[in-house]
Amino acid sequence: HESLIKDVSNRMRRKRYEKGHWDAVIDGFKESELIDPVNDGVESFPSTPLSNVSSDLILRVRDHIEKKHILSSPDSENDSVSSSSSSSKVGNVKWLPCHAIDLGNDGTLSAHVDSVKFSGDIVSGLSLVSSSIMRLRPATSEKDKDGNSAGAGYVDIYLPPMSLYVLSGGGRFDYTHELLPCGAIFETENGKKIQIAREKRLSIIFRDAKQ
Repeated sequence: HESLIKDVSNRMRRKRYEKGHWDAVIDGFKESELIDPVNDGVESFPSTPLSNVSSDLILRVRDHIEKKHILSSPDSENDSVSSSSSSSKVGNVKWLPCHAIDLGNDGTLSAHVDSVKFSGDIVSGLSLVSSSIMRLRPATSEKDKDGNSAGAGYVDIYLPPMSLYVLSGGGRFDYTHELLPCGAIFETENGKKIQIAREKRLSIIFRDAKQ
């Protein structure tokens, strides 16, 4: 992963941190679209600014997402196709070009659901530098069957370097996600508390194309 960090950092070097974005979700960030190493294999795109090692890592992450979060979804399991037929689908998901995001130590990512206008069923992120806490909240304030507000609860996810989160199904469409600020505390199942002293956050975002 050091190769990917180096490649992405080089792409960001001359960029300035941006204040605000058209969707009003992110602030204090740099962003770069990565040339896409899809379809023909790493050797076929020598013009990419990413090293072969970095490009191969991106392909392996996509392959993992397809196998674990697309082909193994409940809909796929209920299909009447054979396992060999399902395996042949690996690599056939149409991916959008990855985006690298450098979020400054004072940058913010506020609660949102990624637009369904521009991407499909998967939103995933590979964390490269600095730990963060991602918070998921129900996107609506509708009442559940017991009359409680569905928007009252939340789930926190600890994202250390080289962790991969994948939002699909209800997590993709029915929950907002956001990053908590520096100083936020994550409590593990055994009661251990981890305080986030986030420096800049470097991550790679994976999205599939809208069908």
